[in-house]
Formats: sequence, C-alpha cells, structure tokens
Amino acid sequence: MEEKLHIELLRFATKETTFEELYYHMNRYIVENGFVNLDFMGNLGHSIVKTKGDRVYIEKGNMTKLADVKYFTFEPHIAFPDSKYGHKKENIYYFDENGLMEL
Repeated sequence: MEEKLHIELLRFATKETTFEELYYHMNRYIVENGFVNLDFMGNLGHSIVKTKGDRVYIEKGNMTKLADVKYFTFEPHIAFPDSKYGHKKENIYYFDENGLMEL
C-alpha cells in the first residue's frame, strides 16, 4: 500500500496542487483502500527546510502550493484498522520542468 500511495502522489500532484488538496486527496485514498492514517493530525509530510519551525505541512488549511517549496517529504504512516503495527515510507519530492520528481 505504501508504494501505491507514492504512485498516487506522482499521478495526482501538480505544481498547482496545494498542501491541503493533497492532504484531503491522500487521506481519502488511504481510507478507500482499507487503511487508517496513524498521524494524530492526519499529517502526511512536510517541506524540507533548515529550521523545523519553518516547515510547511501537508495538512488541512494549508493553501501553499506544493511547487512553492523547494523539496517536501511524503511520509504517510498507515495501518490496517485495529492493527498493533503501522508502516511508514518516506520519500523526498520536488518539481522540475517535467513535473513532480522523486529525489
């Protein structure tokens, strides 16, 4: 499922996609595939910056466009409902002239 999530990110995200749009789309995708997001805020990743306090998160209410940051992580922490264990796969992404790329 983690691979499917990262493939869906590459399919869905454009330079115009906001962090909030990605948040809602991917959380819906997680649930539709029979999983739950284990992050207590539903967060799915963040921008890569020098100072932690400057991070921009993939969260509701964040209208920043993905392309407005140089790099961002996508790291959904998911599990089957009622499972004792979760799984997280983290990759870093950025946009170039060809679209969204994995670092």
